[in-house]
Amino acid sequence: MSFEVAMDRLPEEANATGQRIPFKALKTRDAITAAGYSTDPNVITPKVTWDLLLSRRQLNMVAALSDIILPGTSEFAAPSKMGISNFFNEWLSAPYKTQQSDKDLILQGMGLLDRESRRRYWLGFLWLSSKRKAKVLDAVIAMGGDPRKFFTRFRYLLVGGYFTSDMGFPAIGYRGNVPLQSFAPVPADIQRIIDDELRQLGL
Repeated sequence: MSFEVAMDRLPEEANATGQRIPFKALKTRDAITAAGYSTDPNVITPKVTWDLLLSRRQLNMVAALSDIILPGTSEFAAPSKMGISNFFNEWLSAPYKTQQSDKDLILQGMGLLDRESRRRYWLGFLWLSSKRKAKVLDAVIAMGGDPRKFFTRFRYLLVGGYFTSDMGFPAIGYRGNVPLQSFAPVPADIQRIIDDELRQLGL
C-alpha cells in the first residue's frame, strides 16, 4: 500500500470551525520526514565532542591534589589511579556555563597553589612531598574567599567523579548497574520496621 493510499484511509480530524479535514491534508508527510534535532545520545560508548584543554602539567596537578584530598587505601585506589585527571579534563573543557565557571575557578586555584608552594619552599607544588603539599593546601584554604571556593568546588567534583566510577562504586557499597541472578529478601529488622509503619497506617 502506498503512503498516499494509507493516508486516505486514516480517520478525519475537525478544525476549529468543525470542518472535517482529512489527515492527508495536515501534511503528515512533512512531519515524518522532518530533519529533527538529533539522534539519541550514545550512553554506552560516549564520546567527547569538544577539545580537551588541560595541559600535561595541569593534569598532573589535578592528580596530585586529588590524592591529597582523597588518599587511597589498601582496599581502594587513589583517584589518580582511576583516571580522575581525565574526568576533570572533560568537565573543565566542556563548553557550558557551569563548566566554564568551574574551569576559571579551578585553574586559578591551582595556579595559586603553585605560587604558594614556591613562596614557602622554592619549589612548584608537584615537586613537594605529600606532607608539604598538604600544608600548602591548608594555607590556601585558610585564605578564605575565592581560594576556599576553589577547594570546595574541586573537592565536590573530585568526590562526584571518584564515587560514580567503577572503582568508586564499591567504596560506598553501591551495587547498581550490575546484572543480578536473584534479589536478596528484605532483612528481618527492616521488614519489622516496615510492618510496624503499615500497622500504624491501618494497612
